[in-house]
Amino acid sequence: MDTIQSTANPAEVTVKGWRNGLLLQLPLTTAWRDLLAETDARLNAANAKSFWRGSQTTIDCGNRVVSLAELTALVDRVKEEFGLAPIALVARDDSTRDVGNRLVLTTYPELPTVKKQPSGGGPTQGYTEAERAARLGANAPAESVTGDNAETVAPWYPNGATPNALYIPGTIRSGQRIVHDGPVIVFGDINAGAEVFSESDVAVFGTLRGLAHAGCMGDEKARIIAASLRASQLRIAGKIARSPEDEGGKNAPSRGVEIARIENGEIQVFSLGARS
Repeated sequence: MDTIQSTANPAEVTVKGWRNGLLLQLPLTTAWRDLLAETDARLNAANAKSFWRGSQTTIDCGNRVVSLAELTALVDRVKEEFGLAPIALVARDDSTRDVGNRLVLTTYPELPTVKKQPSGGGPTQGYTEAERAARLGANAPAESVTGDNAETVAPWYPNGATPNALYIPGTIRSGQRIVHDGPVIVFGDINAGAEVFSESDVAVFGTLRGLAHAGCMGDEKARIIAASLRASQLRIAGKIARSPEDEGGKNAPSRGVEIARIENGEIQVFSLGARS
């Protein structure tokens, strides 16, 4: 079992990839006006308007006491200026969590424990109902592919296969999102505007043009494999990289099956078979 817990408040605003989105950690004593300016600077440095737009965001206040007016200003700022989607609040202070509840955020006294998926378990086994709702949406089924104004695509498990891997027997269209606690295998394309978040590997038997985030809970050994890799960016654990496809444009000839993984602290892309 891996555990991630809140530590002492950082000395300055910290932004990092966490789970299937962003973690925004607040300092304890910085004046609120300065904190908002610092948040803008950190999110701009992380290219939040382009790389992280639409990402689910957890705000970690640690020991800081935050008022309704302050939290409302912060939530509105990250939503309107950067297109982020605040969904959760971590705060040790009871009154700050009450403020989060008033803003319809899922609240925790500590960062939730990250539990490894037991082999053969369902994709939300090991999570509380509140955590599952925050990850998949309160009305989403345990295994789901969802999107705004998009119908649900039912997952498919081959005979004898463990349900820890999620098989999608077709193309994932723009506006649809997959969140799964195990490997995700797509027998089709991931179109631009579609999103796949996996705690493990993402394999695409087609063209990857949308967003694929492998190891979204922090697994730096996760990989992205695609028959045709044409995404504008790749995410593995907390790392982000531009796809090599940018160098030749979307009309560049396919380089065949490729694999992206973290090596030497950075995401690197190789032709399958070039590296073991």
